[in-house]
Amino acid sequence: MTQITVKSIIDAVEKINRLDEDAIEKFSEVHMLHQEEFVGYLMSSGIETQNEELMDLLMYYFFIFSEAVALDGLRTKPSDEAFFDDLHADFEEAMDEYIKKDDLQVIEDFCNQPNMLAFLIEEIHAEDEEGNELDDETASQLFITGVAMIGGFDRLIVK
Repeated sequence: MTQITVKSIIDAVEKINRLDEDAIEKFSEVHMLHQEEFVGYLMSSGIETQNEELMDLLMYYFFIFSEAVALDGLRTKPSDEAFFDDLHADFEEAMDEYIKKDDLQVIEDFCNQPNMLAFLIEEIHAEDEEGNELDDETASQLFITGVAMIGGFDRLIVK
């Protein structure tokens, strides 16, 4: 089991937050080209919910987690539609069990990346620079799609 470290997540956040607009564009091209299917899978959630803020947040956390993987000296294998069909089936099963049991351990087991999950949960409940929190709907959508994202990363990391 290959765990993404807290240090790499923090370093990824700091790196991404320091990038100017041009650097962000170049950075995003590198990470998105390698995982086009993954990005499409995540963006479909934002499109379905018609929530532009969710799409922006998903891309931000996708870049953080992609960079954290790289900073830990790891890489991800390319994904395809069949991968996401399997991931989505496992995800739905985990979410159903989580709802029935109201037990975060189910989500932790699905994600298999405790540092990434803890970071995401902390971010969902954090205030931004202006002291605002996410609205409940966006926070719920980010949690749900973020869990799927983390589970996807865990399964794509080349061990």
